[in-house]
Amino acid sequence: MTAPELETGAPQTTRDRLVEAISTHGPITARRLAESFGLTSAAVRRHLAALESEGVIAEHEVLVAQRGRGRPSKSFVLSPSAHEDLPGGYDELAVMAVEELARLGGDEAVTALAERRIADWESTHDQRVAELEAAGETVTVARRLELLSEMLTQRGYASTVRPLHVPLPATSAQPGTNPRTLVTAQLCHGHCPVLDIAADHPELCEAESRVISRIIGAPVQRLATLAQGAHACTTHIPLTEGRTS
Repeated sequence: MTAPELETGAPQTTRDRLVEAISTHGPITARRLAESFGLTSAAVRRHLAALESEGVIAEHEVLVAQRGRGRPSKSFVLSPSAHEDLPGGYDELAVMAVEELARLGGDEAVTALAERRIADWESTHDQRVAELEAAGETVTVARRLELLSEMLTQRGYASTVRPLHVPLPATSAQPGTNPRTLVTAQLCHGHCPVLDIAADHPELCEAESRVISRIIGAPVQRLATLAQGAHACTTHIPLTEGRTS
């Protein structure tokens, strides 16, 4: 899409696409959005300014390392109110039902419900892995994570995988020793289908972390959640060390 199309076409459709991209990839800069959609930076900034004034998106400062110093980079994420407006797959009755369940059965009952809600994640993921292996593909840990992200996006989580490479201290001072690098990733959810419930019942987030760990075959760590006010749910996942299988 070119800049003229942006001005004379359907701006609401374009803005919907921008909101979806910010939900999935945020925090994200105007420059990256312009590159992704083939638009001019000026055109994207006009839409972002409108979305920000409407309370749909919000600024998020990210420190960018440059020559040993940090420089703030203006990026955008969805606002809390925008998360509430996205389809959640549940209504007020569901929230009331969980509260009543907690009152009658305590935390154990809520935990059991949380486990039951995601009980098919493993079987669905395993089926997809089996299909790929039957087709001759070697499914690595990183590939399993990609498949999980795809599955969760289909279920409304707006998931992405963000690889990270962490240099490790050298184990030997011998010349020619190759540096060691820990390859990890962050599984990020730009949307939570059960946000209102998870805000009061972390059992749902904890159940998700456990099943993600089983699917990946590695110990994972939930770093942040939308339910706690973060801009995304972020789970740290090791890909080369610390695996359990």
